[in-house]
Amino acid sequence: MVSGVMAWVAEVAGALLRVAGWEVFYSSILFVIVLALTRVLRNVSPLLRHALWGLVLLRLILPIDLSVPFSLWNLVGRTDVALSTETLLQDAWWAGGWSDAGGMVEGSASATGDAQQGSAPWLWMIVVAWVVGMLAVGCSVIRKRRVYRKIVRRARPVDDVKVLTVARHWTERFRVRRAVRVVTSDDFGSPFTYGSMRPVVFLPRAVMESDQVGLVESVLAHELAHVGRWDDLLLEIQLLISVMYFFNPVVWVSSRRMRDESERICDGMVLGSGGISAKTYGRSILTVLRLGVASEPGLIPALVSTKERLEMRLKSIKKGSSVKRASIVYSLPVVAAFGLFLLPMATGSMGQSNAEVADAATWDSPQEVVLVNPMPGARVTSAWRLRPNPYTGEEAHHRGIDLVDKAGSAVHAAADGVVEVATADYAGGKNHGTVIIIDHSGGLKTFYSHLDEMAVQVGDRVIAGDRIGTQGSTGKVTGPHLHFEVWERGEYVDPARFVADWPLSRESFRI
Repeated sequence: MVSGVMAWVAEVAGALLRVAGWEVFYSSILFVIVLALTRVLRNVSPLLRHALWGLVLLRLILPIDLSVPFSLWNLVGRTDVALSTETLLQDAWWAGGWSDAGGMVEGSASATGDAQQGSAPWLWMIVVAWVVGMLAVGCSVIRKRRVYRKIVRRARPVDDVKVLTVARHWTERFRVRRAVRVVTSDDFGSPFTYGSMRPVVFLPRAVMESDQVGLVESVLAHELAHVGRWDDLLLEIQLLISVMYFFNPVVWVSSRRMRDESERICDGMVLGSGGISAKTYGRSILTVLRLGVASEPGLIPALVSTKERLEMRLKSIKKGSSVKRASIVYSLPVVAAFGLFLLPMATGSMGQSNAEVADAATWDSPQEVVLVNPMPGARVTSAWRLRPNPYTGEEAHHRGIDLVDKAGSAVHAAADGVVEVATADYAGGKNHGTVIIIDHSGGLKTFYSHLDEMAVQVGDRVIAGDRIGTQGSTGKVTGPHLHFEVWERGEYVDPARFVADWPLSRESFRI
């Protein structure tokens, strides 16, 4: 019972790490693309730039196997770089822990093997570190957010009729349907907005008591623009994703860029309304800056931000930038198009084409797929099963079949397909030696390791029975042999289920 639970926990932990690995990889690529796009589009609507940065965060919560035929990744994903990266990640983040495919090398725990072999120490250390990090960062974010909640709770409601009239005017202007409270106190020096369903606008007492023309209205207009855009709710989602992926700098940078653009959008909404001049609005921001800067401006929507971000905003205000309906109309379809093109990033075993899915759907059972023996006449020396590790003596699961013939015997392709990997420096580990991986479509791949020579290269199309290399002893082995595996839709399966030459009876194999 305990071992079964541990095996399940190990499998879940391994699957989580695998997903996290792919998401970090995908988001990093998308970050570079979005960074280049926003540099090129720096003079267009901040709405467009804000949404583009949002795509990076959205990528982190989408399924890793999301794929469409016309996406960027499907167009370039069959390059050598993409294939080698995909293979590396498949091996590094496989559910159940690190697996050694080294045939007669070291038997490894399969994804469904026993808990002791499936839960490698590094996997548990990473999972524990991840959980501890999320708790630490999450608690820090919650603690800092609570500071603002306490300020709001201690503040008293504003009862000045003029201020409330101005607040009502801008609430109607930005079509805010929720009840908005306006409060004030001298506990904090900067205005901010807190809450999404029951929003509260905080005005420092110094702002309330200032006799500067247009100051209160500028502050209220900006904060109510945040309310109208539901920016506090959006910020909470950003913080949640940032906590989940606290170790990924791409998340924090993208979230910060979104907040920068959010401030510019609100500035543009206020200026675009025509009710406040750019001069009055810019002067109001500088006045609030002198009164006091928020200690954690990144955790709330606020009028005043860091000096660097403020400088950029003032330059936009000086230019008279505004957010108009036309910019909203073109920004939404443009971002939607970018999203459809950039977000689906699966390829190969991670995402199949429609044709491959159709092929896979025709397989009622694995036995209907027939592979040829990659080394006809060779002796099976180790089958798919639990067996003692030849080096440590510990029992582990051997995830393939080992074949031994005379030195220099030819190794043949088990079925028609395309060579996906052909290398003497396999990313999955040097113990494998020289490796060839063939993609047979429909989610089926075959793996050949410890080869002496290779007769094919990446991208070659092969026919069942074609010579692809020779038996060897490269990598960590106890003797010359071929280690042969079958991967079905990303999972290691018993090759004897596909090759008629090898009976399924384990007793017929000599271990």
